[in-house]
Amino acid sequence: MAKKNPLHNAAGKKIIHPADAQRKKMKKMKLEKMKKERHQHFEAKMFGKSPAEIEEEITAIKLDHARKRAHKIEINKLQLDRLAQLESGYKKLKEQITERHEKRMAQPKSSLHVDFEELKVHRKSSVFYHPVTNPYGAPPAGQTLMYRHPDGSVHREPPPVPEDDRPE
Repeated sequence: MAKKNPLHNAAGKKIIHPADAQRKKMKKMKLEKMKKERHQHFEAKMFGKSPAEIEEEITAIKLDHARKRAHKIEINKLQLDRLAQLESGYKKLKEQITERHEKRMAQPKSSLHVDFEELKVHRKSSVFYHPVTNPYGAPPAGQTLMYRHPDGSVHREPPPVPEDDRPE
């Protein structure tokens, strides 16, 4: 007569200890939760970018792969996976990404927003301009950029650029 195996039932199926079953269940739940969090993080990053930035990143990775293939360099799996994830994610979420980007661009800028291209042209008119300590006239963190006008007033808008100073 064969000895009865305590880890198997009469039908031959494996019996799992109740504590092990609970641990297995908790591990599965944790893995599902982590997967969901990773997906949400990926979507949040995608929604934070413009469609042009995402397409640029995809083409950059593809060009890098083409360069590596031409020089017979091994392409690492992480890059391949990243490309696949970006392409599939962008294909699925394209409308939502475009919609959110347009919504972001339509929102008015904060009064604390500093346009550095504007500052390059009007830096000497800035209230915060100093030739040595602050040559760009950038405001300190948390302060609104203000400009001095030729009439002596101070406004948020930059003064008009004289005809002879306009960049060509």
